[in-house]
Amino acid sequence: MRLRRLSICSFALTIAFVAIGLMIAPLAHAANAPPPREVDAKRAAAAGIRELTGQHIRLFTDLPSSPAVDELPAVFDAAIPLWAKYFDLDENSIHGQFLGFLISDREKFASLGLLPEENRDFVNGYARNREFWLVEQPSDYYRRHLMLHEGTHAFMQTQLGGAGPGWYMEGMAELLGTHRWQDGKLTVGVMPASKEATPMWGRIKVIRDAMKAGKPWPIEAVLEVDNRRQLDTEHYAWTWALTALLDGTPAFREEFRSLKQHVADPAFNEKFKETYGPKWRLLNQQWTAFVAQLDYGYDLERMAIALQPAVKRSETEVSIAADRGWQATGWKLEAGQSYRITAQGQFQIAYDGKPWPCEPNGVTIEYHDGRPLGALLGAIASTKPSEGDPSFAKPMLIGSEAVIQPKSEGVLCLRVNDSPAKLGDNAGTIEITLELIPATK
Repeated sequence: MRLRRLSICSFALTIAFVAIGLMIAPLAHAANAPPPREVDAKRAAAAGIRELTGQHIRLFTDLPSSPAVDELPAVFDAAIPLWAKYFDLDENSIHGQFLGFLISDREKFASLGLLPEENRDFVNGYARNREFWLVEQPSDYYRRHLMLHEGTHAFMQTQLGGAGPGWYMEGMAELLGTHRWQDGKLTVGVMPASKEATPMWGRIKVIRDAMKAGKPWPIEAVLEVDNRRQLDTEHYAWTWALTALLDGTPAFREEFRSLKQHVADPAFNEKFKETYGPKWRLLNQQWTAFVAQLDYGYDLERMAIALQPAVKRSETEVSIAADRGWQATGWKLEAGQSYRITAQGQFQIAYDGKPWPCEPNGVTIEYHDGRPLGALLGAIASTKPSEGDPSFAKPMLIGSEAVIQPKSEGVLCLRVNDSPAKLGDNAGTIEITLELIPATK
């Protein structure tokens, strides 16, 4: 049987986040996947291991009873139809049960032969076909996250016949493991609203720290993630970020979800690049902007860059919406030329029971990223192929008026300065005028 990757989701706990690591194990399609082992529940109980059951899972644990632990089968059962829907599978075709082990004292499970023979020393998590193993975690959220992460691996391996290369396999497990569980209802693939809502997850912190250090990962680096070796939190953060961007951005979503048909193809990454070929420049531009501004609650749909063709426009005025991210003006600017940009109009930059009025210079009673909230910002989307446009990560302050001299040819893009999580309470538009300043002799 051909080997494909399987996860040993192991992680080192730090003050603010947890990392997961990986390994290889054989996979099998649902039709060929062996059933999970038979576990003698009475013998397990005698060793201090109790059984929790659901429709789709038998979960054995030596943890004491608590609401957060005892409801895990219900969480897993709630995930099955969500995974089936995401991968366009008939929920009724998901037969049989998965088998999970949630471990506090490893020796109890070892004494009964319940650890995976091929990987008895896994650190925190491991999945093999319909079986997975989890080591107890320091937060209720992260315990569920790890179960859903490993469950995603098990589901993809048995129902799709593969899980793709390392970045896709782990990115998908992170994407569909990042969740909200409230009042017995599960939502997966969520953008975490806050650090408090996802204790010990920390992927956003990893990326923000990398950006502050000037060490962002280009897309090509993410595609090279190989989970046949131990991975750390950085790998999980960046693979999650890429899958979150691709799945959450309307311009990329359809192509991304079509990739599931290639999960068993060794040429998956080539298929990926081929699929996004016509949008490769836009994808890199969006990636640069996304990781530069990533924060809890990031609104992927509102922050999606809408680029227009790079053409010289006869119009001298365009409108920029206050409730969207980067918006292309369609104005093609030339390197070395000088342009005067003027902006006018009043718009709403926030609502806290009453609207906050704002003009293009922004409001100085509150700042975002070191600049007045609501101030007009500009960036140049290069018309030449590039990995990404640095100007999206380091935008220009335009305000009500500015003279700019582009260093490279490109389309002028504009947005108001606001948190990518708080665009929903903005309203109104800014009217923008562009003027070419003739060179003086």
